[in-house]
Amino acid sequence: MPAARAFAAGARRCAAGVLIAAYCTSSVAAGMLKLSRPELTLEAGKPPGELWVENVGDTPLYLTVSQELVTNPGQMPEQRAPIDDVPHPGLLVTPNRLSLAPGQKYRMTLKVFAVPEETQVWRVTFRPNELIRVEGRDAERGPAPLFVSVGYGAVIYHLGRDKR
Repeated sequence: MPAARAFAAGARRCAAGVLIAAYCTSSVAAGMLKLSRPELTLEAGKPPGELWVENVGDTPLYLTVSQELVTNPGQMPEQRAPIDDVPHPGLLVTPNRLSLAPGQKYRMTLKVFAVPEETQVWRVTFRPNELIRVEGRDAERGPAPLFVSVGYGAVIYHLGRDKR
């Protein structure tokens, strides 16, 4: 009986070693997004700051960029309105779609149209679109595409005339 236990323990150690070796030698290629700053403040009479996005990974990144106005800043739960639903937005962040090669940086365009009466809080979310193939059990249907979307965000404070 002790020999069987010793053999089982050795087999477990060997299996663990094989798994660790396989993990260490495998490389996972992925695009990784980096934002220059998570917060940005825009003041009247001053040039808008810069918001840079960078792909620090080793594969291309395809991003969808969304801009939303926070309608109840400082309250929970946060309520947001897409820029398409805001009647006269004073700020526009472009582009709304972007592709970045590995190592590429891109400066987002921040266009201020008007100074708001009260300070506005905007959320800009960058969502990478990544295609993951899931192998199905049904041989007739083949692999099924599945899109995973993780958002990286920046907050922009557009100071109003009252500067609150």
